[in-house]
Amino acid sequence: MLLAYALSSGLTTGALYALVAVGLVLCYRTTGHMNFSHGELFMIGGFLAYTFHVMLGAPYIPSLLLAVLGAFVLGLITDRTVYRPLIHAQPLAMVMATVGFSFLLKGIGRHFWGGQGEVVTFPSPVSPAPVWVLGTPVFPQQLLVIAGVAVCMVLLIAFFQFTRAGKSMQATAENPHAAYLVGMRVERIYALTWGTSAALAGVAAVLMAPLTLLTPDVGFILLLKAFAATILGGLGSMGGAILGGLLLGVLEALAGTYIHSSVQEVSAFVIIMVVLVVRPSGLFGARGLRRV
Repeated sequence: MLLAYALSSGLTTGALYALVAVGLVLCYRTTGHMNFSHGELFMIGGFLAYTFHVMLGAPYIPSLLLAVLGAFVLGLITDRTVYRPLIHAQPLAMVMATVGFSFLLKGIGRHFWGGQGEVVTFPSPVSPAPVWVLGTPVFPQQLLVIAGVAVCMVLLIAFFQFTRAGKSMQATAENPHAAYLVGMRVERIYALTWGTSAALAGVAAVLMAPLTLLTPDVGFILLLKAFAATILGGLGSMGGAILGGLLLGVLEALAGTYIHSSVQEVSAFVIIMVVLVVRPSGLFGARGLRRV
């Protein structure tokens, strides 16, 4: 039973890592830049949901939708204020700009929702009593998280397969100059990419908030876990990010259950170091390719 409980907890956490990692990969594959403020976009999404649901008393689902919409708008602001002015600058300039923007967002979070070290609780929208699934106790919120992440993945696949915007995003990821020459509004596609990436972080935050505590410093830890998932799965591979997130969550849970809780906290960093040494391209990564 202990193994089954660890696996269920690991899969739940891993599904959230995967969702955050997919947002990172989406931005990287389309724009060619890694968004180091992605963790803080996650944090703001969670606190927006807290504001609507806890402070203003709105139901959970409308709060979720409003928080995701707010994260999407924040992603568009990121494009306008950080990415767009530096679109032709050196990659290091973009790195420093997104890092600086992350500190700005963290400062905003501490100003409105609590200072350093302060935490807030987010009530679960479902019963906190565990239910039994195949002889294993599982919290209903865990099932809600896995179902929510699965729905997001299906919607994301449908977006890329059946919508003009999704196909334009794939074409821009393959060759932005060719996309521009055939008449695509590449700058609008980049803006949509930043917004969609931030919206995915917002969904992950709203799903995770009832399982953990919200704090203005939560984004940095999630960013590191998402990096570990993308490196494990292969930087630039969406399928790899999903598998990497799930593997990372399960490995963390097993390490915390069978070795020590302190090992669980450093598992992501150990994975980053081992993968970079043994297989730098990750499980599904391929150097030189840019596809969505």
